[in-house]
Amino acid sequence: MKRKILTALALTLMLCSCEDYLTRLPQDTVTDTPEFWNNEKNVRSEAIGLYDIYFDGYKTGWARANWFAETDIADWVDDNAQRAATFFTKVAPAKGGGWSFTNLRRINIIIDRVSKNSMEEEAKNHWLGVGRFFRAMEYSKLVSMFGDVPYFDAPLESTDYEKLYAPRMNRAEVMDKVLADFKFACENIRENDGVEGLTLDKDVAYAYMSRAMLFEGTWQKYRAKNNAKAIEYLKAAKEAAEKIIKDGHYSLHPVYKELTTSLDLAGNKEIIMYRSYVESVLTHSLMSFQNTEHENSSPSRSLIESYLSSNGLPIHQSGNNLYNDEKAKWFETELADRDPRLSAIVYTNDLYLEGVKAPYAVSGYFANRFVNEEIKDKPAGMSSTNTTDAPVMKFNEVMMNYIEAAAELQELGAYTLTQNDFDITINAIRDRQSTKMPHVTLSGSNLSVKGVVIDDPERDTDVSPILWEVRRERRTELVYEGIRFNDLRRWSKLNYADMKLNKKLNLGAYLDKDKYIKWYNEKHPDAPITMEHLKSITLDKEGNAGYIMPIREAAKMRTYSEKDYLYPIPEDQITLYEQNNKVLEQNPGW
Repeated sequence: MKRKILTALALTLMLCSCEDYLTRLPQDTVTDTPEFWNNEKNVRSEAIGLYDIYFDGYKTGWARANWFAETDIADWVDDNAQRAATFFTKVAPAKGGGWSFTNLRRINIIIDRVSKNSMEEEAKNHWLGVGRFFRAMEYSKLVSMFGDVPYFDAPLESTDYEKLYAPRMNRAEVMDKVLADFKFACENIRENDGVEGLTLDKDVAYAYMSRAMLFEGTWQKYRAKNNAKAIEYLKAAKEAAEKIIKDGHYSLHPVYKELTTSLDLAGNKEIIMYRSYVESVLTHSLMSFQNTEHENSSPSRSLIESYLSSNGLPIHQSGNNLYNDEKAKWFETELADRDPRLSAIVYTNDLYLEGVKAPYAVSGYFANRFVNEEIKDKPAGMSSTNTTDAPVMKFNEVMMNYIEAAAELQELGAYTLTQNDFDITINAIRDRQSTKMPHVTLSGSNLSVKGVVIDDPERDTDVSPILWEVRRERRTELVYEGIRFNDLRRWSKLNYADMKLNKKLNLGAYLDKDKYIKWYNEKHPDAPITMEHLKSITLDKEGNAGYIMPIREAAKMRTYSEKDYLYPIPEDQITLYEQNNKVLEQNPGW
């Protein structure tokens, strides 16, 4: 039976005896006294109260998580063609916009109070580690969004005017403190402190350290142009990921799609952290967004073409006999002989065309990575009552963090890649039972497959051949997980999300309307279609055959500018600083 350990309250009650529950203070208030903070159960409840913020999974109810589509982070990428482009922020917001230190104050209170309590050293250091982990998480997010930010390492009161209006600290200085917090957390958080996969432990801390340091290391290389800092942070990312790989606590689940469609992730050896959903207790809607709604954001030509042929070669590579221009012009042959992970994210049995299918996909490719076929027509698969569990942090991401950090360090002259680096990461992932893709072999400054050097004519020439393939594998393995946007930002590649610069972002499947009508009517003789059914579908050229083009007018396409790499600071915060004779500088271009 699925473990119903879902919320802060449930986890707290589980750890308390009946007598404790009947005699303790009311749980809707916190008595900020030394006695309160001397009790591990109380500190645990305060920490668990942060889980919904930092481990939100698929979120709850009708709230949209940053997975797949229909949020800024999900849509500001090159994975989905869109009927109506999701534009980057145009003007600085009057307020809000993510510039908030409320969560940080809450975390600093925990750190401050625990540092003063009278627990035994092991317990005290564990909870300090938990607090510093969450502080590292919060500052990683703030720095990734805004760059330089004020740094607060203690809870401030409303009377602390000078500290409240502190100037922005250089992002590298802040991230040095973040790295110190992560290291302390990894050294002191317990190996296990509750239900495996549902509770913050040492492995979770190492995994998030690898993610955060990979982001900052590559940002420092590509955006800040500070190679010294890039090396420092990339080494931290690699070492954190390597620790998890070498410890051997995790292994890859045999079926790739089950990572995002399982009703119960308890005991799944690939899952480092997950969020559990249970009928009538905690549910979400992500599966319904793919299962029951028209996909007005659906897989782009850019995404579909990124998947390799089943021989391990890029589809457009010269000499690849598994793919050619004619095969590309019919979905059955286009989607055949490809990396099996492609059929785990889209339906390959048909195009889901407007006027023919309900629901339809604006690109023709219907995404289904989060659809559990066994329950899609049941209450658990519809409305806001989805009960599939959310994989919050997985072993496959840690593996991809490792190989990317290692490859970046080699380019910076701080590491030498070996074949083993690829064997314990990309090749291990390709050995997954449901994937079974050919291994890559390190061949000097390139990768090869079965003796053939990978030479993708579509490669961005700013990116080395090895990094190009590492990034491709990352995109393929972690698609639709809300990761791609930050990847593009840290690589300084937001141009990929520009619909005018990246033509394949505004293209879908190739559609020969005459051929499709004939094929469809043979399959559905009782409900035939005509050209009239396809009249709303626009192609990229005149006539009845071409690539589906969701947006025709150039003015309606998303473009990017340099300012989009950082979020704007809300105007009310700049005004507050001015009113207190302080200066809070806006980010460049806003």
